[in-house]
Amino acid sequence: MVFSTFQFLITSLLAVLCALTVSASQEEVALLALLIPVIWVFPQRVIGGIVLIAAMSAYGMTLAYQPISLSISQWILFPLLMVVFSRRSSFGVLVTVSLIVVTLQIGVMITQAGGKLAGEPMMTLVQALSVIVIWWAVQGWPSSDKHCWWALGLILPLWVAGYGDSVVVALCLTGMVACIQSMAQLKTFNWRKLLCWTLPTVGFATLIVAPWFDVPNPVFVLWVCLLGAAWMTDYVLRSFDEETEL
Repeated sequence: MVFSTFQFLITSLLAVLCALTVSASQEEVALLALLIPVIWVFPQRVIGGIVLIAAMSAYGMTLAYQPISLSISQWILFPLLMVVFSRRSSFGVLVTVSLIVVTLQIGVMITQAGGKLAGEPMMTLVQALSVIVIWWAVQGWPSSDKHCWWALGLILPLWVAGYGDSVVVALCLTGMVACIQSMAQLKTFNWRKLLCWTLPTVGFATLIVAPWFDVPNPVFVLWVCLLGAAWMTDYVLRSFDEETEL
């Protein structure tokens, strides 16, 4: 348990380092930096790996057109999707939460179309859909020792090309994946669920507290509302489940 807690802290720190690197970087994050950790775990699930590569590629190609804060805020959909598709959820909950998500995303897209927020509305839609597909692709992902270690060699071209920040991002993401898979093998505690809540929250919170980074108000509202919707939905479902057991 002590070692697992240490891994959890390391994973959270890697998320913080990744967010700090992206926020302070003067260069665009290379698409290859996002694909390296996916290729690294590819042998464990071929079909899911193909879907994951496609979704991550779509997400990565939008980064150049979007504020980095908006791109990172979309990952808060992970805990929301986890709650909505949990065993305690229902069709009514799915519809209600879906309407909330769609309304918030449309609000951001309208703000972008009106020129009050940087980025492209279509890219926002692609990012949200990509994150949803990524969440679906990693569900039930097996924990295995089979890895494409040669994928880490792809870091060298990034370094030679001068993408030092992208190298840090690739290493952080790969380290996070390795820690998550290691903790997922433990049956004493549901680390995956805790990490699903923690990593997107820690990553965006890092941008908020970074003194050199300014998070636009519409993006902050989107993130807070999505996080609040996930937390409230989980709380209501847990309360209802406890009442049913009584």
